[in-house]
Parts: sequence; structure tokens; C-alpha cells
Amino acid sequence: MTASTAIRPLTVGSLARDLAARAGQPVPGLRCYESLAALWIRGCDTDLPGAQILQEMTARAARRLAADEDSLVAPEYLRIPNRLLKDESFVRLPASLAVQGVEWQDAITLARTWLEGREWAGPVLVAGVRTGGAYLAPLVAAQLEAAGVDARLTSVRPGERPEVGDRRVLLVDDPPLTGRTLRSIAQDVPGPAGAEVLVPVFDAADVQGLREAGIAVTVLPREQWQSTRRLEPCALSAYLTAEADWQDAGRPPVLDGLVPGRENSALAPWPGLRRRSPAKAAVRLRTPAGVRQAVAGWVPPGIFGDAARAAATAVRSPVPPATLAVAPALVISEDLTPAAPLGPQPAPHLLEEAVDYVLARARQLPVEPAGRGAPMPAVLGTVAQAVLGEDALGAAVRLHHLLSALPSALPDNRCEAEKWFLDGAGRLRKTGHLAHAYRRDNELLTPLLDLAALTVAFGSGLDAVAEALARRLPGGRPWHAALSVALLCYGTARGEQLPRTYNPQRAAETAVEAYRLQRGMSEAAGLLQHVLNDTASGREAAVPRVVRWWAQPPGALVQPRLPFGGTPAPETGPVLEGEEREMTLKAVARWAEGRFHPVRERQVLLLAPVGAASAWHQARSALEDLAGLLHRPGLLGWCGVPLVSLGEAG
Repeated sequence: MTASTAIRPLTVGSLARDLAARAGQPVPGLRCYESLAALWIRGCDTDLPGAQILQEMTARAARRLAADEDSLVAPEYLRIPNRLLKDESFVRLPASLAVQGVEWQDAITLARTWLEGREWAGPVLVAGVRTGGAYLAPLVAAQLEAAGVDARLTSVRPGERPEVGDRRVLLVDDPPLTGRTLRSIAQDVPGPAGAEVLVPVFDAADVQGLREAGIAVTVLPREQWQSTRRLEPCALSAYLTAEADWQDAGRPPVLDGLVPGRENSALAPWPGLRRRSPAKAAVRLRTPAGVRQAVAGWVPPGIFGDAARAAATAVRSPVPPATLAVAPALVISEDLTPAAPLGPQPAPHLLEEAVDYVLARARQLPVEPAGRGAPMPAVLGTVAQAVLGEDALGAAVRLHHLLSALPSALPDNRCEAEKWFLDGAGRLRKTGHLAHAYRRDNELLTPLLDLAALTVAFGSGLDAVAEALARRLPGGRPWHAALSVALLCYGTARGEQLPRTYNPQRAAETAVEAYRLQRGMSEAAGLLQHVLNDTASGREAAVPRVVRWWAQPPGALVQPRLPFGGTPAPETGPVLEGEEREMTLKAVARWAEGRFHPVRERQVLLLAPVGAASAWHQARSALEDLAGLLHRPGLLGWCGVPLVSLGEAG
């Protein structure tokens, strides 16, 4: 991919037009199947009259794919509803197929597992729970049909009641988090034959709640997933020999084994890796120059991975790990060993390097501008409503205009805080640059999101990033307002994705990130209020130095919120000095033992909950006791995370 070739956003219309342009011609089987499934799901979500035809085409493609046909014939142009050809909404991606590691072969294996232990001999209705389950269900139904089972296909969301008749419903879905959605649908299924659940799982405990509710469950454990088995030494060697496209000319390296202790993250998670992260393994490569260590990391093998593979081969920068090879479902990159975290207050030159990286990557990986008729991103309406509380649509249009200050570019995992670190030489490095670009929460393809996220990762204010941007893009344009919009959009999505299961280190990192998000969003919202309400002068307002704490915590124990819609506490807290500060620190330490992990961030002490989120309700009620233990009860506040003020926080 060259720098002049723009990446096309993954929209419903682009998939429909690609299929229509190749009507009657052979196309790669997985691409054809995933495209048809996306169109069918969109048709179901919008009650499109042609959804049934799309379902039939998707089922037919699933049968061919399940029969190991590598190439399928694209459907006739007239069979694709005209409305979908013009639909510029982004494709809603399932986390399982986009970022977690489930592949189409896993649906086939899941169906075979059900067949081996089946207790129901009658007809079945295979119902994919939209969005993720609907990509897997046609393949499950295809395998059951091939085994002689009378199987019909449908999709379902909570609240929908499909026509069941006398069929037993087989609910197919992504790996469950809590299982609540599946339990609700299974218990609400009409008809006398009831429902079962078929799901891939990260851990058997993920479906314990379903089994306790009396629901039969068939699982495919992660050790049996295609992405996990591919990283077995023999399988990986054969896969790389057959599929890898090495970036350097010359004789391809030879796999010399896996690095002990980092063999397969799906089976033995590496330190710092989340349980639901895609599988990866550290490998040794034998080259003419000697042995070199690298990392084999999973990327989606179909259309969902196109942008990730493009990023792997196109990004040229000293900041991310260099790409050594690309394969349909793996990227081989240099092994980076973090020597030190960024620290609470990184040196200013590191922020400058990060800004350079974001802008360079935006030039190397441009995204085509949205076509005419593209819907307004929903997050802009959410932000506009929170900031103004009225005329949200008009304000959202203005916010969208502000975000257009930089051309569309491929997001890079939004520069999340934990992705940056220092190597042994003290250089800034970054992981995660191959993460899928079109995640479910991502409607805005702009480098401003990455730039705004730097304020969180590097603990800086909007001023620092705005000034760095102005130096690189001269012309007198003020960047504060555009970065404020981006930070509010970023925080709205990122706040929902913060880890919910912790060890003490992860708890500390997440508490700091939540606090910085809330503080930054408050600052950004204050600025935007001035900008949006000052339409006559058109001048940019000065950035207010404001931290708003919540007098009452929001619904989740660690959850940044858009700053308006709650009750803000005073903008500055009482200042503690000397003995009073030491007494406060000791009181908090005694109270927090075993429940919270106190983390110092400038003049506040953040209270990070430790343990699984299922136990947080107990920790939440314990916060009420803390106020009575403090010398000044007003020291306890809320800013995305519980905190105790140690001094001025403005």
C-alpha cells in the first residue's frame, strides 16, 4: 500500500457496491460471506423488506464456505437492495471477529461439538444474536444441515420474538461477558421446545450463570479456537511458510521456536495482557544475520482485518514496532520489551514525539472522506446534548465541522494510555498499532482523536497538545476547540472500555486514566460552552482551569462521565498541610486495605478498586464509611474514580 492510496471506511454501502460491481464474478469466499452477513444484519436492524433475500444469500455462502470453497460467485446486482447501496453507516463489528480472535472455522467446530453431545433429535432454529452471533450462526446452521439436521436460520436481539413453531432454538453469540443477554433471550423464547446456547468462551466460568439458570450450553474453549491452535509451533511454522509475506527482500527467516514463558497468550496470558486480548506468541526467527526475536500477533483474516494489515505494511515510524511479515491472520513484528513506563509526568520532548507520530501516520494512512449522505456520528449528538442541553442537532453539526479541521485518517487504537512506554534506551515506543481500526465504538476517523487522547496518556492539558499542533501546522488556526470536541468523543467511548478486572498494577493505571479522562473532559466541556454560546464574536475562549468532581458517584465505581448532567462539587478542595496530611494518608491506607489501592496523582489520592467488578458493590458501600474516618469529610470526592483531596486541585 502506498501513502497515496486512501483506506476506504468499512461502510454498509461500500460493501454493497463492491459486491454489485463484481456480480457474477468469483470473489474470495470469506470476503463474500462476511460482506453478505453484514448486509443481512443491517437489513434486520432496519427492518428492510429485502432482509429475507439477504439471509438466503448469506446462508448459501455459508454452505459453500463450510464446504471449503475458497472462491464464491458474487450475487447478481439486482438482488442487493438499492437502499443498502446508498447506506453510508459504518458496519457494526462484533468484538469476537474484529479484536478477540474468533474465526469462521470456530463456528463449524462449535456445531460439531453440539452434534457430538446432542440430546434434541427434532428440528432446530439457529438464531444468531446480533451483531456478533449473526456472523457465526449461518455457519453453524450450514454444518448442522450437512449432518442431516433440519435447521432453519434467523437472527435476534433482546425483545424480538422469532417464529419458532416446534423447533428448538439454538442461540449463537460472541463469547459472553456476563451471559445476562443470552439468559434473557433464552428464557423469553416462545414455543414448547425451549432454547440452548452455543458460544465460544474465554473461560468456562463465563457461562456458569446460564447453566445455573437451567439453560443447556455448548461451548468452544479458547484453547480450541483456530487463532489459538495456529500458534502451536508446528502449525505456526507451516502457516508462515505457506502464507507469510516478508517485508525484507532476501531469504525468508525460519521459525526457530517460541520464547519460553511467552509461548501463547491465549493459553498462558502474558503479564499485562488482558484475558480477552487476541492471541499472540513471542517467537525466535533464524536469519542469515543470526537469531532475532519477534511477536506473532493475530489480526482478523477477512475484511475486518484489511485496515490492520494495511497499517502493518504502510506505517513507517521509529515509534511503533517494525513489521517483519504479514499473513492473512497474523502480523509478525519486532519484539519490544518495555524498560519503563511513561511515568506520572513524562518529559515534554516525549509528548512532542507522540504528536509527530500521530501526524506522520495520518499522512501515511489517509482515509477516504465520508460520502454524501453519511449519517451524523451518534457520539456528536451525545456530546452536544451533554454540553448544551438544547439544540443538540445544530450543535452537533458545529462540532462535526470542528472535527473536520484535520483530514480523516486511520485511528491507532486512540493512543490509549497503556500503549506507550520507554525502551531500554529511553526512547518512546508504542504497541497496539495493528488493532482493528473500525471498532464498534468508532464512528470518527480523525487523527484529532489520537491527539486529544495524548492529553490523557501523557497527563498534559489541552494547551500542550494545541501548541504542539500549531507549531507543526502553522496558519494561525486555534486548535483548542477542535481538540476539546475530540477529547469529549474519545472520553465518551473510552470510559465504557476501561478494564473492569484488576490486579493492583492495572487498578492503579486505570484509576489514573479515569481521573485524567474526567478532568480533561470537564476542561473541554467548559471551553466548548464558551465557544458554542459565543456565536456572535466567533473568537476562541480561553481554556478554563477547571476540575469538576462529582458530589455523588455515577452508576459504575470507575466510570468517567460527560461533565454535565451530574452535581459538580467545588472546583477546588481544601488544602492539607503537614500533620493533617499525614493523618489523612494513614487513615486512607488503613481503610483501603484489601478493598482499594490508593494511587497518588499530583494533589489527590485516587482510590482504585481491587478485584473483580462483581465485588465492587461492596467496595462502593464502604466508601460511605470513609467520609466518617477523615478529619474533614469534604475531602472525599469523585472525578471518574473515588478520590481524597490532598491540596488544591484546580
